[in-house]
Amino acid sequence: MKKRTSILFFYLAIFWQIGCASVMVTNWIPEDTNFKERPVRVLLGYASDEEIFKTSGELVVKDANDLTIKRAYDFLSLNPTAIKAPISIQSNSEWIEYKGTSYRGTVLLKPIDGKVYIINLVPIELYLLSVVPSEVSASWPKEALKAQAVCARTYVVKEMLNRKKQEFDVDTSTNTQVYKGKNKEHKNTTEAVFETEGLILIHKGQPIQSFFHSNAGGYTEDPANVWGNPVEYLKPVASEYDKDGDQYSWEEKWKTDYVNQRLSDLGIGEVQDIIVANRFPTSRVNELEIIGTSGSKKIKATEFRKKIGATKLKSTRFGIRKEDSGEFYVKGLGSGHGVGMSQWGSFAMAKNQFNHKEILQHYFKGIEFARIVSK
Repeated sequence: MKKRTSILFFYLAIFWQIGCASVMVTNWIPEDTNFKERPVRVLLGYASDEEIFKTSGELVVKDANDLTIKRAYDFLSLNPTAIKAPISIQSNSEWIEYKGTSYRGTVLLKPIDGKVYIINLVPIELYLLSVVPSEVSASWPKEALKAQAVCARTYVVKEMLNRKKQEFDVDTSTNTQVYKGKNKEHKNTTEAVFETEGLILIHKGQPIQSFFHSNAGGYTEDPANVWGNPVEYLKPVASEYDKDGDQYSWEEKWKTDYVNQRLSDLGIGEVQDIIVANRFPTSRVNELEIIGTSGSKKIKATEFRKKIGATKLKSTRFGIRKEDSGEFYVKGLGSGHGVGMSQWGSFAMAKNQFNHKEILQHYFKGIEFARIVSK
């Protein structure tokens, strides 16, 4: 009996360690059997009448039927506006340089409605080697980098699913995810990507919209307050670790001329005052009233931020007053839209010994971890 009891305690101890130290990872099987082989389509820009591509070897230009139509060594100059059908540029090196940035994968030139799209075709994991250090510092704690890798991977997978009938999945800016090519890669973030290879976040069997932002200013936001639609797994949560990160608290002064210029399309004359009309429960501003010499108008804070500029109004968690000088004094918390994972919050959580899964479970509620597998 004593032997049985000791064996039972042995297995209970193992179960306890596994249950506390790990999170179950399921499999996510895309409906598209070739999904794992599909490259990310990154829009680099639109072609002019002369574009130059470089590499450290041979460049091969192929037509839509994969037939070679041109070869060049180290340097290729062409006029994409003259092409009538898609062409691709491939290299026997691991990169192609375009406008001073080196990109992995291939480059597709695709004429559509009078424009020629320049698109980088790159495998998901290689794409992430650039995205993670483009979004956060490679000097951050490993668990924060891994959280960013999982977030970024989930984000691009969701975009690939949503935009499969469109011409590209993502661009290189904060409109989607920042992507600065091979130049930006770093061994720390490369390790974080490889150590989480294929890992994404799912909800009810499907990849989530894994939004993230720089700093929540202490509390994340409901997407219904930003884009109009609630999302079950994106509930506002306290993000107290934000205070240890950059741009937790900030101040700005706006000159009257700048405000008048940015708000001129409201048609209310010269701006006399800007008043917070109401706030959401998260303390972010919902609406403002803009009072001018020719009338007044209420405007949503998200629209106001677009007009003023995201660098001038870092978040909608702010207060504003008009100074005697006529300038507007603005004081706020956080940076970005506030939905999903706070990057600086993840940084401080990792510093406080939270692992990447605990970080992600804090910001995304009711999610599961899954590995991308083929059918």
